Amino acid sequence: MKFRKFKPERTRFIHNVAIKDKEFRDKLARVFIKNSVKPYKNELFTSWLARNATINFLQTSTFINKFFPEYKDWFLNRDLDVLSDNEFFENFSKRMNIDINLLKHTSLKSYTGYLKETIYEETRNYLISPVKIRGTYNKLYGLKYCPLCLKEHNYFKKEWRLSFYNVCLKHKIIMLDKCPQCGEPLTITKRKYDIEKFNCYKCGFIFEEANVEFVNKNSKSVEMLNNATNILNKGWFKFDGTVYYSIAYFKIVKQLAKLIFNRGFRENYNLQKELKYLDIELRDTKLTSSKFLEEFIDIKEALALYTTIFDILQNSKTLNEFIKTNDIPIYELRRDIGYNTPFFYEKIIWKYWKQAYSPTYYEVKSAIKWMKKNNIPVNWSSLREIFGVYLDKRKRPELIELIKKNK
Repeated sequence: MKFRKFKPERTRFIHNVAIKDKEFRDKLARVFIKNSVKPYKNELFTSWLARNATINFLQTSTFINKFFPEYKDWFLNRDLDVLSDNEFFENFSKRMNIDINLLKHTSLKSYTGYLKETIYEETRNYLISPVKIRGTYNKLYGLKYCPLCLKEHNYFKKEWRLSFYNVCLKHKIIMLDKCPQCGEPLTITKRKYDIEKFNCYKCGFIFEEANVEFVNKNSKSVEMLNNATNILNKGWFKFDGTVYYSIAYFKIVKQLAKLIFNRGFRENYNLQKELKYLDIELRDTKLTSSKFLEEFIDIKEALALYTTIFDILQNSKTLNEFIKTNDIPIYELRRDIGYNTPFFYEKIIWKYWKQAYSPTYYEVKSAIKWMKKNNIPVNWSSLREIFGVYLDKRKRPELIELIKKNK
């Protein structure tokens, strides 16, 4: 859509009238908003909201306060892109004459059942980059953009909030996540009064004018991200010829991300190649081990990391090779994953289960005989120290009587 010429003086006029005239304020809160635009197919809710505010010559906060005063006390103080309240979408749908399903699709909640089982509104979500809103401003670099996409169509895409989406599939450039002029995180519900394009609220830089950096022609990043987004959009994937739901795939994507970035299992030829193309190194695990990955990782680290993970998850051969090369113990492979381990992953890792050594009854009996001969007290603690394993009374009841007899 072509924007009208932006007139800041009209913004101030509407704002001043609305403040002074209560009757006018009440009318605005009920009026049907004719001057509105529909969201693009893959547009973020905040992007659509900001565009509607702009064509009505208003800041987003003023647009909400005047047309939707019931939301003004809390609306811009939270991550609007994960909202899912049906009544909320119904209100916008009726007032702006837009299909409610189009509006619901602008929410990151629409990835529920595709990216993960549940996408939460009040807490962090893995594989979704957080923005951490404080006082209506984003404090983290969770929103990315492609300047060339913005130049073609002035809107922010939903997939740009995904932590693994770090290269533009169309233009093959590395995404940006901050104002290139002043370094501030993006807050697209804020802008300068005299600029109609998406711009930095702090310095006024127009995002579509940013310089771009193309990915290395030998990098697998575009190919691998294309495969992953296809899985996300379809809702299923194939692993060694068997079909599984996409949520299982992305659960293991997150698991491998933690193993590589947080735990330091980084022996992988493709990872080293991708890092070399970007001329970077992953930060030391002393800095990353206890961090929420999506909140801490930067774009180039994420680009190399997820490109490698998508390559590892192509089949069982590449996954097995990664596990063997890094000699990853079973407890690390299962750590934090919970009880609902995806079957395709469980089938691979069970082979790396090494049964813990447990001494037999006769080995313990011989050890007790030797302990008595050397004047070592016979008790559970001494036996554990001698065998170097934990002997559990509850699991070894046959040893209880034996130890009692020889004390």
